[in-house]
Amino acid sequence: MKLHELGQYIFFGSIDKTIYEEEKSVTGRSNLRAVKRLSLVSMLLFFLAGLFFLAETGLDIRFVTCMFFSGCVGIVAYRAVGIPYSRAKYCLPLVYVYSAIMMIATILLDGVIGKHYSCVTFTACTVIFMMIFTDLPWHMFILSGTAEILMIITSALSKSTKLFEYDLLCIIIFTITNFFLCPYMMQIKFADILTRRRIEHERDIDSLTQLYHKDVVRHTVNETLQLSAFHDCALMFLDVDNFKHFNDTYGHAAGDAILKYIANSIKEGCPDIATIGRYGGDEFIAFLPEVDDIYQLQKTAQGILDLVDDRERCLRITDVPECPSLSIGIAVYPSAGRSYNELVKAADKVLYQVKNNGKNNYGIYDTNGTNYMKRTHLGE
Repeated sequence: MKLHELGQYIFFGSIDKTIYEEEKSVTGRSNLRAVKRLSLVSMLLFFLAGLFFLAETGLDIRFVTCMFFSGCVGIVAYRAVGIPYSRAKYCLPLVYVYSAIMMIATILLDGVIGKHYSCVTFTACTVIFMMIFTDLPWHMFILSGTAEILMIITSALSKSTKLFEYDLLCIIIFTITNFFLCPYMMQIKFADILTRRRIEHERDIDSLTQLYHKDVVRHTVNETLQLSAFHDCALMFLDVDNFKHFNDTYGHAAGDAILKYIANSIKEGCPDIATIGRYGGDEFIAFLPEVDDIYQLQKTAQGILDLVDDRERCLRITDVPECPSLSIGIAVYPSAGRSYNELVKAADKVLYQVKNNGKNNYGIYDTNGTNYMKRTHLGE
């Protein structure tokens, strides 16, 4: 058991592997921010090192080399800034590229260029990397261990015996330190990630239905519409028919059960890429970022209505003898509107017409700006 715990500590920092996999994209974004911040610091450090050698020895290859690596760090950093957070899987390789460049620069700086000085810059960098970047401890061990071996070889080839022994002692001390520091920092950073995730969840998720708040949907719609020049999107506005009747007849607890039942039906009926939220009260909103044709919308809307209208399922889940129904208004981008507000307005207009035409149905704002409805089952 103790051996297993030690292995879990070394390889995952005592973090559950499943939790790490779930939060891997968050760690990627965290590393991306770290690259951005460290780039400014590293460029400043290399610039100061270049000025130091310039003052000590005059203009020579040392100053030029420092400026070269400073420029490399800057290029990598600004390339990192250009990667969207949504592509977090690219962040970790970028971090290792950045780290490799930094390590090579510090090895040359301390081992070759500064052969009359001890490897202070290098040992400092090995600790900074462990504290800043978020990754599995054994990945960090490999990174720092490889760099430390290269530093020892470089120091043995280029420095005096006394400086080599001093460098070797420093590297041994920092290796032992990092052995404990990596898992510890992993725990601290993951505790912070999970805390922020809980706060974000409480801020963005409706506690009753476990759907997004409408502001989250609005933000998602606005972001998506900026990138939707080559495909259609759709916004669905959904309203529970006669919801007051359930509250008055069966009580508010039954009303809450109905709302949760509706929310689950919408999630089950919509595609996985849809963003679904509670607009307020008994109103819901769903955004489909990719729509191939009208038939896909018809199939989705009808699927939701059929799920809601399943009386056996409703009774099993809600314990309410009556089954609720939904009215759905659908607006398609760009024919029904080119912004979130325009799409909501168009979908709400269609929803109003559905309500006036008997409820328990859906309507789609078509390309001509008119409205039509499809009754109960496809093909009828």
